[in-house]
Amino acid sequence: MQSLESLRRGYGALLTLCGLIAGALTFAVMCLVVANALLRYGFNTPVAGTLELTESALPLMIFLSLALTQFRGGHIKVVLATQHMPPALARAAEVLAMTLGAALFAWAAYAGWLMAMKSLAMGELERGSIRFPLWPVKFAVFLGLALLAFQFLLDAVYCALGGALSDPEEVLE
Repeated sequence: MQSLESLRRGYGALLTLCGLIAGALTFAVMCLVVANALLRYGFNTPVAGTLELTESALPLMIFLSLALTQFRGGHIKVVLATQHMPPALARAAEVLAMTLGAALFAWAAYAGWLMAMKSLAMGELERGSIRFPLWPVKFAVFLGLALLAFQFLLDAVYCALGGALSDPEEVLE
């Protein structure tokens, strides 16, 4: 159990780094949108490619932070049925939910991988006022889904071995 907890802490540090990247991208997009608005309405000179860049940054901001949200226990959790179950049955239901989540997001990550590989193979480009390759964005979607699938798997194993997922701050200490 000790090695699993240190694995979760180390993985949490990686997820925190991904969250920081997503946060920095969010700040950069905000600055770009503000600059675009000021230049457009103040000087009639908009920033070229603002739409394309913000469109491409959104999947990065979302998918790079999904696993961190799961790690910290921030996703919506419905406990209507499990709050009335005996503790052992509630734990089994939680392990089942985490296992199903891992399977679902592993499948989604696989589909994301295929999509990213296809985009890379065909040299897919963003078309608009600026052009840039789309495959890095699609690989980031795959990465975010894979990180989330692994986090669900870690949570399932941790919960099955008796760990409590209800207080995520303990994991960070």
